[in-house]
Amino acid sequence: MRKREKKICIIVINHLGGNILKECVTSILTLTNYTNYKLIIIDDYPNDRIVDEIKREFREVKIISLNTRVSTGYARNIGIEYAIIEEKADYIIFLDNDVKVVDGNWIRKLLKLMDKDKKIGVIAPVIYTQEYYQTFTKKDVDLIRYIPGACIMVRKEVFQKIGGFDVNFWPLGNDDSDFLNRVISSGFKVAITGKTRIFHNTTTKKRRSIFWSFINTRNYLRYILLNVRINNLYEIFSLIVIRKNLSDSFRPSNLIFSPDWYVRLVLLPLALLSNLRSIREILKLRRNRSGFYFLSHRVKNM
Repeated sequence: MRKREKKICIIVINHLGGNILKECVTSILTLTNYTNYKLIIIDDYPNDRIVDEIKREFREVKIISLNTRVSTGYARNIGIEYAIIEEKADYIIFLDNDVKVVDGNWIRKLLKLMDKDKKIGVIAPVIYTQEYYQTFTKKDVDLIRYIPGACIMVRKEVFQKIGGFDVNFWPLGNDDSDFLNRVISSGFKVAITGKTRIFHNTTTKKRRSIFWSFINTRNYLRYILLNVRINNLYEIFSLIVIRKNLSDSFRPSNLIFSPDWYVRLVLLPLALLSNLRSIREILKLRRNRSGFYFLSHRVKNM
């Protein structure tokens, strides 16, 4: 008897993605060489013409319309609950709406590595963009603390143990970093593999306004307050300085100012004040990083 394929749900969060979203959906549906999967789009903008086109052209796609702007974490959690409760998903893949599939066997390759090591809770492929190509070792997988959230596969048991994404990284940014930190705190591994790759169109994410600088600063501060040990709080300075060599330590000779350091420095007091308003909630979450948060207990019991 042929073994049943694991059920995969691919979740794409969309906010005014336009043609970029359609290119993402088309690449998934035309190239993916795997049958037992469901593509789910969480759309938080009413009357999006491209989403309506996708509804007409690709009836196999599940579209969940929220009709209001929510955080990326909130939208992802809605997708997680639908995938696990309604679709009985074994694994969930999160894709940014500006990602393109370029390898037909991408799901099979990620799945094979997850099945080989049950302690891997999250795995990602190599990402390449217009600006760079991720370097990678010759190993099947590398275990690391952080992987870009543009494409990650997560096993169901991770959500059943720690819950979903923090909904308070509004509207987006650092929710994936926070999630991965909680995954590791709960005893699972986070890995990246060079066995497959995806393309990420980063030109759609160049946000240079004061508003986005504030959002980035505030959300990064929330991440620091939630996750960084007291003796490592100097990492707050990574808001205004960056390491020349990422593999080297956070020492003065390895630091340079980030391109918009002066803007972030001015915004830092406002960002700190914004987080202090939520300090009780932050401290509660900080005390138990591997606790079950942000999802209903129906997910835990599936």
